[in-house]
Amino acid sequence: MGGGAVESDRAEVTPAAVPVVLLHGALRSSWGLLPTAVFLRRQGLRVRGFDYPTRRGTLEHHARRLEEFLHGWLGEAPPILGFVTHSMGALVVRAYLAAHADPRTRHRVVMLSPPNQGSALAARQRDGVLFRWVYGDAARELVPERARALPPAPDNADVLVLAGGRGDPRGYNPLLEGDDDGVVAVGEMGMPGVEPVMVGGVHGMMQWRPAVLSRAAAFIRAGE
Repeated sequence: MGGGAVESDRAEVTPAAVPVVLLHGALRSSWGLLPTAVFLRRQGLRVRGFDYPTRRGTLEHHARRLEEFLHGWLGEAPPILGFVTHSMGALVVRAYLAAHADPRTRHRVVMLSPPNQGSALAARQRDGVLFRWVYGDAARELVPERARALPPAPDNADVLVLAGGRGDPRGYNPLLEGDDDGVVAVGEMGMPGVEPVMVGGVHGMMQWRPAVLSRAAAFIRAGE
């Protein structure tokens, strides 16, 4: 995975199809998004997974690598570019949009349970030796003040936030305020100008659920 991407399905769709990049969350890799990629390809999209080392580097560093990955894969800027992100992957895409997004491209971004306002759990544990050892640099990148410093999406980006959770005031995790998906509170998922849309469910399963991915594919294709 050192090359930054995993070819997620050998059956390549037509080059005219909308290209879509998948971004995993903290401590994960694009291998975990293989079922996601297969499903989205069957929806007629052209899909690649992007790997970034969540334990090493800042959001801006990952965003630069994403820009290099896109240039190597697509060459010239496509008219439409889709992203499907899980968890921390949303922050990487936001950093990319802030610094590298081509103004000629319409960006269609679907974020699954993103910590767009940072993670209260990360903030609570940031000084813990074990947490910092396990998460590495991501321990700093996920805290609220860091995530909230990211600018809103640019005018050439459309964003859909799909929120996991219980759909009640308790959520799954008693350490989080209000509804949550077990890891991220629903109140942490929105970003300037974008309110989360509740689809329910737990954090770790969002990227594999057909109903969620069908909604993501429809949103991306709506930009064609």
